[in-house]
Amino acid sequence: MKHEKYIIIKDDNTDMVSSLKKIDKNIIKEAMKEHDANDIEELAEEIISMFEITLQVSKDDIFTQMFFNNLLDNENTDILAPYGSDIEDFFVFLYEKDNYLSYYIPDEIKEIIKKELDIEN
Repeated sequence: MKHEKYIIIKDDNTDMVSSLKKIDKNIIKEAMKEHDANDIEELAEEIISMFEITLQVSKDDIFTQMFFNNLLDNENTDILAPYGSDIEDFFVFLYEKDNYLSYYIPDEIKEIIKKELDIEN
């Protein structure tokens, strides 16, 4: 599997910084270089900001709305709804649950999705 190096051990801390700290250090170093971030906190801010801007631009598209509703609905299940790029861009985090692969959406990203798409929950 292409994204096997992104699989983390999930715990109760699902905020962006805590989630990034669970990713392989080499992947994080590369991402920090890519985003010109000096530390994991800066990287988290950059990812969250980039996500928010991207969603604001595309939130009126029906397919965007359907995708994010599906992403929220299938979080922590055996259905892997995210795109590979969502995993690589740290918009979702993969983890093993029981005998299958699942994902969760970091708290800040989930808040943005719900706010921008006006989703109750």
